[in-house]
Amino acid sequence: MKNNRMPPGGNRTSVLRRRSSWVVTVSLALLLSAMPSQDLGASQKLADKYKDALQLKPIEFTSYSEDQLPVYAHAVRKQQEEGKTDAAGERIDIPASQYSGFGDDPQAAPLIQTGIGGRTEPILIWNEGTEWIEWTAEIKESGFYQIEVDYFPIEGKRSSIDRALKIDGQFPFNEAQRLSFYRFWKDAAEPVRNRKGDDVRPRQVEAPHWETVRLTDNEGKHAEPFRFYLEKGTHTLRMEMIREPVALSRISLVPPEIVPTYAEVKQQYSQKGYKEAEDMAVKIQAEQADYKTDPTIRRETNSDPITEPAAEGNIRLNVIGDYRWRKGGQSIAWTFAVPQSGLYKVGIKAGQWWGDGLPGYRKIEVDGRVPFRELEEFAFPYDKHWRIDTLGDGEEDYLFYLEEGEHTIRMTVQLGPYREVLQSLMETIRQISDLNRKIIMVTGTKPDLNYRYDLDRRIPNLLDDLSAITEQLRFQIGEIQRLSGKNPAVVQSLKMIEDQFTRMIRNPDSIPAQLEDMTNSQAQLGNWLLSLKEAPLVLDYLIVASPDTTWPKAMSNIFQRSYATFQNFLNSFSKDYNSVGDTPALGEDGKDAVVIDVWVGNGREWAELLKDLADETFTPETGIAVNMNTIPAGQLAVGGVNTLLLAASSGKAPDVAVSVDGLLPVEFAIRDAVVNLNQFADYEEVSQWFLPGALVPFRYNGGDYALPETQDFNILVYRKDILAELHLGIPDTWDDLYQILPVLQRNGMNAFVPPVIDPFLYQHGGQFYNEEGTESGLASPEAYRAFKEWTDLYTNYRIPIQADFFNRMRSGEMPIGLAGYQHYVLLSTAAPELAGRWGIAPAPGKKQLDGTVDRSAGGALKATVIFRQSEHPNEAWQFLKWWMSKETQQRFGLELESLLGVEARWNSANVEAFQELPWPKEDLMTFQEQWKWFKEPPVVLGGYFTNRHLTNAWNRVVMSGMNPRESLEQAVKDINRELEAKQEEYGFGKPR
Repeated sequence: MKNNRMPPGGNRTSVLRRRSSWVVTVSLALLLSAMPSQDLGASQKLADKYKDALQLKPIEFTSYSEDQLPVYAHAVRKQQEEGKTDAAGERIDIPASQYSGFGDDPQAAPLIQTGIGGRTEPILIWNEGTEWIEWTAEIKESGFYQIEVDYFPIEGKRSSIDRALKIDGQFPFNEAQRLSFYRFWKDAAEPVRNRKGDDVRPRQVEAPHWETVRLTDNEGKHAEPFRFYLEKGTHTLRMEMIREPVALSRISLVPPEIVPTYAEVKQQYSQKGYKEAEDMAVKIQAEQADYKTDPTIRRETNSDPITEPAAEGNIRLNVIGDYRWRKGGQSIAWTFAVPQSGLYKVGIKAGQWWGDGLPGYRKIEVDGRVPFRELEEFAFPYDKHWRIDTLGDGEEDYLFYLEEGEHTIRMTVQLGPYREVLQSLMETIRQISDLNRKIIMVTGTKPDLNYRYDLDRRIPNLLDDLSAITEQLRFQIGEIQRLSGKNPAVVQSLKMIEDQFTRMIRNPDSIPAQLEDMTNSQAQLGNWLLSLKEAPLVLDYLIVASPDTTWPKAMSNIFQRSYATFQNFLNSFSKDYNSVGDTPALGEDGKDAVVIDVWVGNGREWAELLKDLADETFTPETGIAVNMNTIPAGQLAVGGVNTLLLAASSGKAPDVAVSVDGLLPVEFAIRDAVVNLNQFADYEEVSQWFLPGALVPFRYNGGDYALPETQDFNILVYRKDILAELHLGIPDTWDDLYQILPVLQRNGMNAFVPPVIDPFLYQHGGQFYNEEGTESGLASPEAYRAFKEWTDLYTNYRIPIQADFFNRMRSGEMPIGLAGYQHYVLLSTAAPELAGRWGIAPAPGKKQLDGTVDRSAGGALKATVIFRQSEHPNEAWQFLKWWMSKETQQRFGLELESLLGVEARWNSANVEAFQELPWPKEDLMTFQEQWKWFKEPPVVLGGYFTNRHLTNAWNRVVMSGMNPRESLEQAVKDINRELEAKQEEYGFGKPR
């Protein structure tokens, strides 16, 4: 039998050694666990690794919501129910120059000047450096007052002048957080006709003048000015800067003016003995407006054969308004003269074929005031055809007493009776968002449909909240039906959503299965909210006439329309509809004038604006004419067969292509199809207009083949309200983001990070390719660390692989994430319920040894190129320099926004021009910080496969659980194989 005891000597020593080794290993492990680590691996729970998520300074959510601050209608109603009434004393005038205090910076004191706008008294000039200005008022009688401001819009960035108002240190109601003072615009000249017989739209210029306004909301929700209740005694009025400079003459506290009804005014006419005018009609062509409060309101074209002037187969700018005249507060004013004093009626030839049956409303002022209450919100009913609306109640025409001489009519978009529906709809959207978040905190974003969550027991007041939502939806349905007299599409949509929430009340256990439907309902309600806030109207002319006048016919007949259609058909054989604007003139011999062809890969309105600017400044300065053509944006991208490739192959390429995909210049340079801009002596000087990282994708084999036109970039977008509620701060680094993820996820939320490796690769010091561009640079240790951190986001940190970030941001499921420029614009324009509740910050980065944070990242680029086939490369280069210059880019951006609205704000790649566009001050600071780190990868032979193989590597790790190192090594082999193949194909030999 074997002896199992341990023999003496060497074997015991071996055991001791093993024990000693074990002790050392454990000690080393304990030591390492006490040391900070950049990568502790997936074995450690994230909640433990980042348990101190509150070490970031929590954000201060200073923007008040309706939960914290009542809306104006509710605030005033409550005060009136308490017995508070209008003041009846005299007005109190405070010269603006006699302010009692201003912002904290002593260097930013407001200026006092005279001679502004023709005024001789001292005028206060309030520039953007002054954060706030305060005035003191002594109130002798308690009551409601209206605040009247006499202002002059001085030169700025062409946006509206916005201020916030506090009385005695507090906002009196929610709308006081943003009050707008409008600029005034007009056409620079009457339209001219080009050689094709079409009208050329004149540009918009400011028409500043002194304006006296009483503070009201900037959305057209209320026809009357705001009422502010002030007790007897001393009060302070503080206005806070939001944007744009302004000149102020006077601020007044005025007892509210009660606008009389038409019946009361009519009685006054009788008492004063006013007589009706006779045989008199003054026609005002609507497109010849005196001024507008928004430059996006412009002359439009209408092809109806009896619009004035008739189109007759061409483009005639014969109407005004249309879809661009739809937002609350937008005004148009006309000046006219009557030859005799008397009573007149007013007719308006209008088209209101938007809104699916809902009427649109306008406030109508004559000589600066609403003559009677019925015109505070005058309805223009829905109709598919042109008609002449007489100002009246349907049974009786309203009469206006006009003295002989000049007068003005001003029409302003009002939301009218929709205000209660809109307020209710806003509350519903926010209630759904809050309820959605409460449910997700219990179920998560992907609930187990086989598990019973007992939500009605675990979420306090769940059924009451659902019932409140359904009650509000029923109110909205009833009000819209009453206003429209039928069931428009919005009613059907609201009924479906109301039915959805009713089913939730009946069966709370079905709620987890309807989470996605709830999110979709919120998005749908948000879209309807935007739609109901819009009231388009198009006008052909206005007629001020004696009461016995018969209106002309407003609607064309079938014979007139048939003839107009035939004219358009004949024109289609001779007219070039792809060409934009005027046809360039030739010299007397037909050969002397230099004409360059420019193709624009953007919408027709972008091309028309570019053509107008070229005709106005470029051609007169250089003598070079421009023939402009539009090409669908997708046809100027790389991949497959596109218009530019076909044109270049057939020898029909243009001289210049604008707004092309950022990958296209080098792809065409490889084929010797575009011009190397280095051949021009001043290229180096011009290249300084742009960020160095934006020029990298256009470099190939020692040449530079394009100028950047626009550039995208990712920024951090976050919900102020939700992060403040969770006591979380704004992440500055990736580690900061990882710290807050457990808190978000414990509350059923998450963050969004687009699945791109660029920021991780650059911030770890890696590169996509070697210096020669012949091999992948992803085989380096830096690239591996970047790839590991990138994939860990989705494996260890459970960031969603794909998400509709915009809608999840709205619902609150993703209160923070990285987003591009288009998301920023969407949140600014298409998420009204989030106004004041979200903000932006620079994208998170990696902290360096010197304490700076490296935020290096790329973004999509658009470019401008000159084609090798051009017979006028020098002239084409002059065009590129003119087009991408600060002056042209700034002018184009401002004009484009004037034309299409803030939705089309131009993100120019010219650094100085970008900074001069009307960005909010805080947002511009964020953009500037992120722009400093802009960096794009080079375009190399075969590089188009890099993203594909990186995506495959990412899929292998995230989807299939493959080891990151093995997956990346496979991607590097695949990328190098493609690079080598392309280099051999183009005669560059094997990569080293």
